[in-house]
Parts: sequence; C-alpha cells; structure tokens
Amino acid sequence: FLTNKPLSYSVILYRVEGLTLGLNRLIFVVDHLSALFSIALGILGFTVSIYAIKYMDLYVGHESLRFFGVNYSSFLLMMYLVITAYDIVWFIVFWELMTVTSQFLVSFEKERAVARAAGYKYFFMAKAGSELIVVFILIVIIYLTRFNTSFDAIRYTLSLLARAYPNVTALLFVILFIGLGVKAAIYPLHSWLPDAHSEAPSNISALLSGIMVKMAVYMMARSFYWFAPSLIYVALIKPIIEVL
Repeated sequence: FLTNKPLSYSVILYRVEGLTLGLNRLIFVVDHLSALFSIALGILGFTVSIYAIKYMDLYVGHESLRFFGVNYSSFLLMMYLVITAYDIVWFIVFWELMTVTSQFLVSFEKERAVARAAGYKYFFMAKAGSELIVVFILIVIIYLTRFNTSFDAIRYTLSLLARAYPNVTALLFVILFIGLGVKAAIYPLHSWLPDAHSEAPSNISALLSGIMVKMAVYMMARSFYWFAPSLIYVALIKPIIEVL
C-alpha cells in the first residue's frame, strides 16, 4: 500500500464457463479511498466499543445483550465489507445487510413503540434508496460485457455508455446519487435521521452519525471517479463535437 499499489484479495466461489457475474467471486480491494474510510471506521468503532462496555449495563435485565452483540459486530463487519468490496453486486449485498443490522440496533429497545417506529422508518427509507441503487446496477449490467461487475468494468462501461447514450448516463448518475443520498441523509432525504438518532442507544447513534452515513459518502466519491470522464464528455466534449 505504501508503494501506491492497492491491496487486493479475491475468492472464486464457483465457475461458470464464459460468465464472470459478480456473485461467482468475492473481490476485496483496499486502495487510498477505502483505506481512509477504513481507518475512520476503525478509530470510531474502537472508541465506541470501549464506551459501550459500561453503557450497555443500562439494558441488563431489560433487553437481550446477546442480540445486541451479534448485530453490533455484524454492523461493523458489514461496513468494512462495504468499503472494501470491489464488485457492485457484492457491494449492494453488504449494503443491504448493513441496513438490516443497523435497523435492529436503532429499534433495540423493542418494548418502546417510538423506538420501533423510528427503526421501521429508517429501514423503509433506506430500502427505497437501495432499490434505486439496484436499478442503477441492473441498467449497467445490461450493457456489461460478460456481466463483469467489478468496479473497473463499471467505469469502463460508463465511459462507453456516455458516448452512445449520454442522457442515459446522466440519468444513471441522478439515480445513484439519490439512492446514496438517502443513507447519507442529504436534504430532503434526511427525515429518518432525527428519529433514528434520538431513539437508538447512544453508542449506536454515534456510529450512525459518525461513520454509517459516511458509507454513502464513500460510494459517492467512488462513483464520481466512475462518472467523471463520462460527465466531462457529456458536458464539454460532446457539445464541441456537435458544433464542429
């Protein structure tokens, strides 16, 4: 990593002749962008976990700490997988699992109706955003060669798509931005945030605001790298070509 070479690891789950669909392999890459968010997640996750040791005593005898521990650990793991997965299909799988585990943590005090309502609101709004990301994935996969869904293939496909269908490329950018914007709590897609923060345990609230919403920021930064050449072509190069 210090030599500017990303760390990568891949596992072939099964082989299909002539097909490289993302689900048949796991690819994890740690480059400068994912390393930055991994460090932030590590620091915040560690400090919040230390704080939670005493804080969770408040729930002894009232709520299941085992249930909390399983979802808390899974939540942290899913965030790490989100920022290191280098395939768009596996990214959305881990993204959805991150949403599910965090929803359980938001509504941890399940005996309180207001906590359950906050958890449901967060889940359904996040799910709506996820569906927009899925729409983006499906449209891109249609244009992919051999269904290679790695991030490198996505970027290459979008560069070709921008030249053939510039309006479709612009629409894809909007769809992905809105889908990620729900999780990032960008106005006016932020209405889940006040309820979730006020009803979640304090340590979970810290993770939600401190790092989980940044998962969407991470993907926005990653996708800007995908779309930048395409958007430059649509906004600058294509009009010049048409004039000439």
